Amino acid sequence: MLTCVDLFAGCGGLSLGLEMAGFEPLLFSEINKDAAATYKANRSSKIVEIGDIYAFKDADIANFKKTWMSAGIKEIDLVAGGPPCQGYSGIGHRRSFDLEKQDIPSNQLFHQMIRVVHGFQPRMFLFENVGGLLTSKWTKEGGNGEIFRDVLRSFMDIKGYTVRWQFVHSKSYGVPQNRPRVLVVGVRSDLKIVVPPAKPSNRTIIEPTAVTDGLLPEPDNDYPTLIELLSDLCDPNYARTLATDAYPTKPLNRFQERLRTTLDGKVLGKGAAITDHEYSNHAPRIIEKFEFMIANDGAIPSSMRTKKFAQRVLPKSWGGSGPNITATSLPDDYVHYCQPRVPSVREWARIQMFPDWYVFMGPRTTGGRRRAGDPGAGLWDRDVTKYTQIGNAVPVELARKVGSHLAALLKKA
Repeated sequence: MLTCVDLFAGCGGLSLGLEMAGFEPLLFSEINKDAAATYKANRSSKIVEIGDIYAFKDADIANFKKTWMSAGIKEIDLVAGGPPCQGYSGIGHRRSFDLEKQDIPSNQLFHQMIRVVHGFQPRMFLFENVGGLLTSKWTKEGGNGEIFRDVLRSFMDIKGYTVRWQFVHSKSYGVPQNRPRVLVVGVRSDLKIVVPPAKPSNRTIIEPTAVTDGLLPEPDNDYPTLIELLSDLCDPNYARTLATDAYPTKPLNRFQERLRTTLDGKVLGKGAAITDHEYSNHAPRIIEKFEFMIANDGAIPSSMRTKKFAQRVLPKSWGGSGPNITATSLPDDYVHYCQPRVPSVREWARIQMFPDWYVFMGPRTTGGRRRAGDPGAGLWDRDVTKYTQIGNAVPVELARKVGSHLAALLKKA
């Protein structure tokens, strides 16, 4: 058994991929009640929930180590975490308020992950975040990339670990999204894992060599098209019922079979129950707009254009460079590829490669200040709806493939 701790776990995408790779989460932190409810609803009650990372003191870490030691768990194999990224993400920042990144509390959470790594001394750690971290700066007058330089330097300063990093695209690891990510991997120096010397760089302290140095897997680019991913969920009666509670058809390919496989190994057939496949009740004018977009390669009629961010039609197939979308916290970023509506929660979850047995808790969607909070007034709480939980998650297939690679290294060591 390999063990892990998942910090800032959200609804559990990273944990789920790690579980598929052979890790057992012993503890998770998540401050939002709805995301934490989703995490717990899909797992054993034995996993410990700690809530706010700031309330998880060093004495608590010591007590957990003693408790686990008495249960035969001598050390934790992996501490993983992806702190909330709204302050680094271009998408998150455009929907936030105009603040310096150094003044956004969530941008400092990587220090708490480092503190937990210091306390548990795991055999490995994995830090995950958005690609925008590489160019973010603490203040408007700061230099591009200064935040990542501070983050990477802080992880490299943890004594007793060899640290490497990589900028990756989720599509390289079987996810039907572009979704660029930054991954930082630390390996405890006493393990028999040979890592080549780091290559210095003026830009980021060390070059991104986690893949070539063997700490992250080589890309396989085994991603589905959105028709391969979603076609078995297309219900011709969706507009009449506004919800689909049973599969309209049997699985049509290996990707759908995998996502329709239950925990006991059964592949769900036509007519089996499905959850979270409800539809927005769009106004006739919006449906007309979506129909025009689907019929005209995504073009929006001039009479229906707004100053808001542009919507896109989900592509039926990818171009030569592969997937070119990124699932966000808002379903109305995209229009379904053949039906004039936004994707359902279940379809959104599939784009993040969550299996269909995974359930989501909390409200389906929300809007306005409830979605964004009001940082200018010091109000940081946001509604974390089902769509937001999914959009914020680590893609499950990326987590599974990275986790499988780390598990193999740990077992070999």
